[in-house]
Amino acid sequence: MSKNLKPGNVLLIAVLIAAIVVFALVFAFFNFNLGEKAQTGESSVVKDEQVQKLETLSDSDEIGTIETDIDSTNLENLDQELNQVDQELPSL
Repeated sequence: MSKNLKPGNVLLIAVLIAAIVVFALVFAFFNFNLGEKAQTGESSVVKDEQVQKLETLSDSDEIGTIETDIDSTNLENLDQELNQVDQELPSL
């Protein structure tokens, strides 16, 4: 230990550093909403016809029912809005 630092001064410095850390954590907690849970509930996704069809699939685990669900699922226009997303992406 240096001759200039007495044990009482070292303790004071340690307490001050701890107080600054606690203050920074409290500040971040309240100003950056770290204590709040993410809101759950309805998503902001617009439900088009394809999404509604996917949500109405059967709950059965029978092979015939699963095959019917797969056959009725239309994946042909899955990337229908991809070009629009590609055009809007550079503007972000």
